[in-house]
Order: sequence, then C-alpha cells, then structure tokens
Amino acid sequence: MPKTIEEIARETGFSATTVWMVANGQAGKYRISKATIRTVEEHIRRYGFVVNHAARSLKLRRTDTIGLVVPEIGNAFFARLMAGLEELCRSSGLVLLTASTNENPEMEDRAVRTLYARGADGLIVAPCRSPDYGRLFAKNAKMPIVIVDRAYPGSTYPSVVSDNVEAGVALTRAVLATRAPLAAFLCGQPELPSIAGRIHGFAAACQEAGIAAWKDLILRAAENTVGAGRALMEQLLECGLPPASFVCSSLMVLEGATQHLKERIGHIPPETVMGTFDDQESLDFLSNRVFSARQNERELASLAFAHLKELISGRISPPEQTTVSFQLIRRGGARCAPAADAGLQRSSRPGQS
Repeated sequence: MPKTIEEIARETGFSATTVWMVANGQAGKYRISKATIRTVEEHIRRYGFVVNHAARSLKLRRTDTIGLVVPEIGNAFFARLMAGLEELCRSSGLVLLTASTNENPEMEDRAVRTLYARGADGLIVAPCRSPDYGRLFAKNAKMPIVIVDRAYPGSTYPSVVSDNVEAGVALTRAVLATRAPLAAFLCGQPELPSIAGRIHGFAAACQEAGIAAWKDLILRAAENTVGAGRALMEQLLECGLPPASFVCSSLMVLEGATQHLKERIGHIPPETVMGTFDDQESLDFLSNRVFSARQNERELASLAFAHLKELISGRISPPEQTTVSFQLIRRGGARCAPAADAGLQRSSRPGQS
C-alpha cells in the first residue's frame, strides 16, 4: 500500500519537507545529499507514495486548486481557454475547477462563493456584469481574482483581454475591401465590454471608409445566441434582398444568421461576404469569403494564469489591464496570410473597455 509523505519521513528518519523535495525532483535545488536522495527514492520505489492533500492544505494554507468561472463552457472560445488553463495547471501540479453561469449574475455569485468556500487559491472569471466579489466573502477575507475577456470600466481586478477595438477595425476593413456593400453588423449583447469594443472598432473602420450612417448598420439583440443570430437576420431580410456582406459579433450569432438565411431563401448566396469574431475550422465548409478575428486563447490563458500566481504569492502586483492581439483569418476567394498586425504582442492599457 502506498505511503504518505509523513509515513516515509517517519520510517526513513528524514523530515517531511526533505522527502517532499526528493519526491518532486527538487533535491538538487536544495542541496540534499546523494545518500539521502538514494534512501528516500529507494523507499518510494518499494512502497510508492501518495499525498495527503487535506493535511498538506491545512499546513500550507492552500489547496493547489484554481477556479474558472465563465458564461458557457460549450462556447468554442471559453472551451479553448479552459483547455489552455488546464494544461498550465497540470504542469504546475494544480487542479482546475470550473463553473458555468449561463450569463446569469446570481449563478455567477453562487459559483464564486462556492469556489471560495471550497478553498480555491484563486479565481479566473469572465464576468457577466461589473465584478464586485468582496461582498460574497467573509469580512477581511482576501481572494485573488483575475478577470478574463471582459474588462468592465472601474473594475478593481487585474484583467486580461483581447484587443477587441483593433480586431473590429481590421475585420471591418477586410470586409469593406471586398467592395461588397456592407448591409449590417449583427450584434449580440452589445452591453458587454468585449462587444462594445468590437462596435467601437466597426464604427472607426466605417468612418474611415466614409460611411456616415454606420449607426444604422448595427442591429442589436439582448443575447449572444444562435437564436439571436436568426432573429437579427430576419430583421435584416425584412429590409429587402439578401445582404451582400455582413459582420457578426460572435460565432453563435453567425451560425444563427446563416441558418436563417438558408431557410428563408433556400441557400446561402456564394457571393455574400461574411465577417465574424472568433474562429473555428468549420467555416471552411462555407463557399463564401469569410473573415474571422481569432482570439489567442493560449496567450490569454497564460497571462491570466501568470497574473493569478502573482496575486496568490503576493510578490508583485500584475498590471491593471493586459491586452492581447488577435489573428485575422481569411477564407474563400483569394486566400491571404494572417494580418501583419496579428502578432502575439501584448500591452497594458489602463481603463480600456
């Protein structure tokens, strides 16, 4: 039967700390003698070992768990973000606990409170409203929290977000460069900071192109869902012929919009140009020219994880906001390389929403 660290320490005569360092390959770093290493390793080979996490958590006052709270795990962006964080946690000997809120503030509060009660060392949250989690914890309690994807103005938490404004500019420019008349920006949940940034970028590119009535091109829906995309396309089709080109605020809105377009007229006109935020390979099955602004989930996960570790350790304070650039993907027609400005550079931009 495997032994605990404490049992091995008792049976070999060394401290539990020494056994832990040897078992985790850190003996050289702490100059533990070769004789000690041989003795401990031989004991581990003979009996194996298990970690008493409950006792270790009480002693070290940490649980080696991190919580992730997002609106929808099934969303392709959040699924990739979660996968990146799981990989980072695994390589650091940590466990990632996840919760989905369905864009419901009460469910978000419940998820944050539950993860805090379970002793998570810190949280990474994509909030569905301006975050204020101190009210959920015990008096004077401190919970390290990093916000990801949605940086609400006035938030006191460090955040890691994509450069949605620049993505909006580049994506709209790419669609306009096809010279297909721009019919609409189909937009779900425009009150979210990420979507607000995309609207800002869309507006800037339209103004740059001399489109004065850009506000009339924005069709809004309260939800970021397939159903919202269908309703927005129905609203657009009520104005006349199928659109020559349109932009969607998310993949789910695009999915609903194309479904409804096909149902209404029997097909998706191959000359219709589409733009969307976020990306997935299934877009290759469309015969249309499609432009997508893909977020770098791995970079977002890496930075959020690094900032959270800084908060947990208390060594340094992470920047107020860290911004990650995107990649512009072109499909159909004349294929091009990713946009020149789509490198994985990052910068801190206090106050950007």
